[in-house]
Amino acid sequence: MTNGATMHLSEWLAEHGAPQRYLDPDAPLDELEPVADLVGDARVVALGESSHHISEFYRIRHRLLRYLVERRGFTMLALEAPFTEAEIVADWVAGGPGDVERVASEGIAMSLGDAPEMHETLRWMRARNAREELAVHCVGTDLPGSIGSPMPALERVAPYMRELDPGSAAALERAIELVAHYDLPLATMALAAYATLPEHDRDAVTGALSELVARSQRMASHHHATGQQAEHAEVMHHLRGAWLLDQVHRAFLSEDMGNASTFRDVYLAESVLRLLESDPSAKIVLAAHNWHIKKTPERAEDGQLLYPAGYHLAAALGDEYRSIGLTARGGRTTVTDGAALDGSGAFPFQQSPQPGPEPDCVESAFAGDAPWTLADLRRAAPSVTDAARFTRMRMADYFLEQPAFESFDGLACVAESSGTRGTRKAG
Repeated sequence: MTNGATMHLSEWLAEHGAPQRYLDPDAPLDELEPVADLVGDARVVALGESSHHISEFYRIRHRLLRYLVERRGFTMLALEAPFTEAEIVADWVAGGPGDVERVASEGIAMSLGDAPEMHETLRWMRARNAREELAVHCVGTDLPGSIGSPMPALERVAPYMRELDPGSAAALERAIELVAHYDLPLATMALAAYATLPEHDRDAVTGALSELVARSQRMASHHHATGQQAEHAEVMHHLRGAWLLDQVHRAFLSEDMGNASTFRDVYLAESVLRLLESDPSAKIVLAAHNWHIKKTPERAEDGQLLYPAGYHLAAALGDEYRSIGLTARGGRTTVTDGAALDGSGAFPFQQSPQPGPEPDCVESAFAGDAPWTLADLRRAAPSVTDAARFTRMRMADYFLEQPAFESFDGLACVAESSGTRGTRKAG
């Protein structure tokens, strides 16, 4: 055995990594027992992905979700999906009407609900809920439209506001009228249309949304006294999402999307913490991109620190938050399909070859023939002498400055990745 005091990560993984034979979500779970030590007593376990629309990542997350539900008592899957629109997904998983393809497409933004592998996970949850007494809930945590327009949130709260606060009608109608100018099906289209609004109209949107949030907030004590605090809290969260989305739009006029979208990470974290507050017994699996779940901030090109949702969750929960990044040694990744972004294509992701790991990328330490390997970085840290060397990780088809040992508690590394069924190959 290699001396633990002088062990490189590649050596540690060879001796202590957990190679996994199965990608099949329905395969036996026994080989996942190392997950128990990795997650400990966490109330929130985040499962990432280095790129959207990777088939193996969906399937691994499905397997890990099964394990956490069946053997660790987890009760909820929180998706990187709009809090407002994902209500239709939550209803379907609980036994509601519709077919999974339509429900997932309408309730999960950025076409992430169009992946057949996602449909398999949702079908498993629905089937389990139909036969088991302990339900597994599914919720969205993201901003309305996932950086589209706030119209879904406004339409969702409109009946409530009109009935219980008639004085909000002017601000509500003003917001709906102006938001209609950039309520478009793709986030890129909405952002571009918002930028063409006259400044006074952009200010009017911000003012109207701020007024709606403030008016709803001043009703909080009344709703608490009348036993309607849960309904009021939900309305407030819809409005909070609309207001933060407006901050994304405003910031994007002068900052890049990395800076602007951190308002989105605030909301992702708040959504999860709200679930824990409303149900102290809840144990949540958060499925989102690696960037969102990592624990460390990132320094932008202009010097600003960007704080992901994982940073906020780790600050609030300490060891009750665990993050597991998903990445790949080789294979194909997915990139944005420009034709789809123009509105002429149905699928905004396409497959593309990804570069081989470089020496300072953590993926370079993984080896072996197993379909994927699970690494407990918390366990490895005291023994590995070259941890500081791994300063970068995969991000779609490039490498991002992202120190693995600081960002994640564990990693799942796939030997060969591929796009979800339905993504086309570039070229």
